[in-house]
Amino acid sequence: MQCRICGRQASEADYCKFHRRAYRNIVKNYRAWNEALGLSWKEYLSEIAKNSVTGIWAKEVAECLARNGEKADVKIS
Repeated sequence: MQCRICGRQASEADYCKFHRRAYRNIVKNYRAWNEALGLSWKEYLSEIAKNSVTGIWAKEVAECLARNGEKADVKIS
């Protein structure tokens, strides 16, 4: 299986180890961003993609998720 973004060998969920780590961080940090700024998932992904301090792998994952309309496994309690 290949990474849906870069074509490297994918470990799980269609991402290579680099994009998978970025994916996990994006999902993990959504709750804090939502509580602080009241951003929807789509707005959050947009903010990640345009933030100048966001790493390239996270930007690529955020853009991929936004483009495909994926909600991921985000949980807000």
